[in-house]
Amino acid sequence: MNWQQLEQRIKNEIEPGRTAILKSNGDERRIVTSNDGRTIRMRTGVETDSDKAISYEMIKSAFETLIEKGKFDSVDFRAQFSKEYRNAPCRYSMTGGVLVELGVAQRVPFDKKRCTYKP
Repeated sequence: MNWQQLEQRIKNEIEPGRTAILKSNGDERRIVTSNDGRTIRMRTGVETDSDKAISYEMIKSAFETLIEKGKFDSVDFRAQFSKEYRNAPCRYSMTGGVLVELGVAQRVPFDKKRCTYKP
């Protein structure tokens, strides 16, 4: 699979109100609230309707890292998107979670809350 194929799948299969993306703890999911072909927004608030967005650029970077290095972790994400990570660390697991949802990656836990992603 190449990026263009994956991008098309993201547009078609990550459906607002229907798709819920696995969190890094592996126990909970975030509901997708919008997918406009450039960004995907997900509900992040536990007690509120707060949401955060990830860009297709973040997903593309994660996908390419996964293919090139055989893994994608928070160090990789921070190297490319440090400002976004500082503002909302959950964007890392939101990005990896999209790859898991589409069957491109699997979540590999290394403690109760954190994980890496591998093909």
